[in-house]
Amino acid sequence: MPNTIVSAPITPKKVQRLYDFLSPIYEHLTRNEKLSKEKGLQVADIKRGFIALEVGFGTGQIVIELALRVGKDGKVYGIDISPKMLDKTRKKIKKHALTGRVDLQLGDARKLPYKEAVFDVIFNSYMLDLIDTPDISKVLVEFKRVLKPRGRLVLVSLSKGESWYSNMKLYEWIYSKCPSLLGGCRPVLIRSFLEELGFQNVKRKFLMAGWIIPVEIVWGDKPK
Repeated sequence: MPNTIVSAPITPKKVQRLYDFLSPIYEHLTRNEKLSKEKGLQVADIKRGFIALEVGFGTGQIVIELALRVGKDGKVYGIDISPKMLDKTRKKIKKHALTGRVDLQLGDARKLPYKEAVFDVIFNSYMLDLIDTPDISKVLVEFKRVLKPRGRLVLVSLSKGESWYSNMKLYEWIYSKCPSLLGGCRPVLIRSFLEELGFQNVKRKFLMAGWIIPVEIVWGDKPK
């Protein structure tokens, strides 16, 4: 399949405003993403004591799961562009008594506020489908920079298949008319980006979320 990705005209500022607006109903809107995120966590292979990062944590379901998996000796960091998502997630973290294990902040994936080679694993779901195509490589370079050697990057994204029911042509047409109507997300194909950046053991798993939405899980390891 050609690695054709339509452009994403929605700016980071518009993304912030959109997801602030969607934050009260976000979990309802994304209920069909549960299986793909669970499978992404499986390939992340989280160990106790890991230092993990989630970029684009939304309302915090994965942050909590990461914190439980790394245990008391581990640490989870999270960054998101939406202040209201940050507020909701901080309340959840406090409710689960995980405040000492989790560090959250506002920020943009294009410039992560972390030192080099910090994280054992980075988990990112349904965010690269918001990022304009020229910026995808910039984001992935940042992910690679803050990963430890042999650290694993796991990406879950809206994607497209080769069949008539999964090629997303109608979706892309609607997106071209009104990106915000679809949450600013469009299908992406990420595997080749990781390969070009020198990630090792790059793999892709394709599935249908809620039986109707094509999704890909792409993962790879930073060279030692």
